[in-house]
Amino acid sequence: MASVIPPEIIEEIKARNDIVEVIGSFVQLKRAGSTNFKGLCPFHQEKTPSFHVDSARQMFHCFGCGKGGDVVRFLMDKENLTFVDALHMLASRAGIIIPEYNNNSSDRREAQQRGSLRERLLRANETMAAFFAENLKRNPDGLVANYLRSRGLSIEEALYFKIGAAPDGWTAGLEYARSCGFTDQDMLAAGLARQKEGSNRCYDQFRGRLTFAITNEQGRVCGFSARSLEAKPVDGGKYINTSETPVFRKGHLLYGMALARKAIAENNLAVLCEGQMDTIAFHRAGINYAVAPLGTAFTPDQAKVLKRYTSRLLLAFDADGAGMKAVERAAEILLPLSMDVKVISIPGGKDPDELYSTGGKEAVAAVLENARPLLSVLTSRLADKFDLNSPVGRGGAAAWIANYLKLVENRVELEGYVSEAADALKVSIDAIYAELAAIRKRDRRRDGFGSPQQQEQEVEKKVVPETPQFVYPVALISLLELAVNSENAARQISEMLEPEELSSQDPVTKALNTLIDAALNNEFQQGIKDISDSLTEHPVPEISRILVENAECPDVAKAVTQSIDDFRRVQKKKKREELKNRLKAAQSAEEKAELFKQLSALK
Repeated sequence: MASVIPPEIIEEIKARNDIVEVIGSFVQLKRAGSTNFKGLCPFHQEKTPSFHVDSARQMFHCFGCGKGGDVVRFLMDKENLTFVDALHMLASRAGIIIPEYNNNSSDRREAQQRGSLRERLLRANETMAAFFAENLKRNPDGLVANYLRSRGLSIEEALYFKIGAAPDGWTAGLEYARSCGFTDQDMLAAGLARQKEGSNRCYDQFRGRLTFAITNEQGRVCGFSARSLEAKPVDGGKYINTSETPVFRKGHLLYGMALARKAIAENNLAVLCEGQMDTIAFHRAGINYAVAPLGTAFTPDQAKVLKRYTSRLLLAFDADGAGMKAVERAAEILLPLSMDVKVISIPGGKDPDELYSTGGKEAVAAVLENARPLLSVLTSRLADKFDLNSPVGRGGAAAWIANYLKLVENRVELEGYVSEAADALKVSIDAIYAELAAIRKRDRRRDGFGSPQQQEQEVEKKVVPETPQFVYPVALISLLELAVNSENAARQISEMLEPEELSSQDPVTKALNTLIDAALNNEFQQGIKDISDSLTEHPVPEISRILVENAECPDVAKAVTQSIDDFRRVQKKKKREELKNRLKAAQSAEEKAELFKQLSALK
């Protein structure tokens, strides 16, 4: 069943998310006119700005790569989001609740309650984050504050990173939440409270712990990771997290993502750490594009989040056995995503927090510079994992590294890694390629595509028809350009062209008809808005360029007449070619005579 967002909510979301502000958080924009801004395109590499944003029409267009549309389209393209996900991100940014309802149901109330529940859970988490922060401030000599000082963190820095202190009591948090209007059911649903088995009594989930508030990408607090400072925690492990809730999905979230998101996009680089304190250490060292999973293994969903913002990643895991295991797991996830991944090696087995504490910013910057490619690191571990002095050991090592090599799509990169593996194993490059081919063959057989015929059938099934591409006459583009920038031009076009002359169903002709109808009904600005909205889900570079360019014409009436003459000339030529082709294929004398008559009339 399709989920629908009411049109009025979509309009409100767009209205409360100024396109210049949203795009400005990703791209450095400079004013280039009364309503126009320019910057380097975030969608392709360029040295001269060709990316334009129009604040009046709330549109963007790149004159280099052709991408364009409204604020929703920008987020869809920039962060690889669906239309609905982009709307949710913008709604969260503007503090708007989306009361979704089912397309096959008239019961909006239930859907509104779901939207209200999400917002209530977020507010409950944000209320408790403020409560934990206030408790930390009020207890500057408490256990949490002293621990933070021992790690070189001031109270002010801790609050910036949304660190707090949960009181060492059973119901302190609950009582505060109740005073703020939240019920025990709210707190249970948010994962902030637990219910005593066999009783209706509730108690705090987090007690006597250092708390890290976990935010979503928009900066809304959706859960917590809490660390015990006791040698032997009595209420769980060293770290405990909020349980899964409608707003907290541990495998999809990254600590520090809201703080790092803009810097990751600007630098096209992210640092993935093991924990919160390591992330904070990098940020304090000026590496403000660091994030971390939430106390569990790195997940494919977290990798996809990072992939939306960057193609380059540095892994900053511990150098011990567990850290290297984490590197191997991350490789399996990241290599298929075609990301440029390197591994940071910290001298002396220190973690990033220790490195910053002892060596400062310079030491942290140095280890980043010396990061090594992921597969080079894996290759260097072959001697530790296998007996390379025996044929059996070298065979096992070749199979092990080939399982990673098979994930590399770039042939130039693959050639370099194969050469490294061959050197490490003291075998020929051909031997590594042979092992790689054998593993790929086994994978195909395992997946049921062993024979060439089966593989060919599978390829045929995966072929996706190309989207039809229209080649627009210059005159048609000129007419739309004139109509967009002048209501009088739109009216003049309607007077000089018959409706059947604009009967094509291509996007540009449809846009021109929309503006003509709007002008005739005294709703010209609504017509502009309608064609702008149409680009959100179906972008057309020719239209977004026209909307952003705001081209001026000194003599509109003359330009319209000339463009219509050119348009008719092109249409007549097109019709003539069509009739000639039909004449060649005609069978009967009567059909040929009729086609010849029509052809003569066009001359």
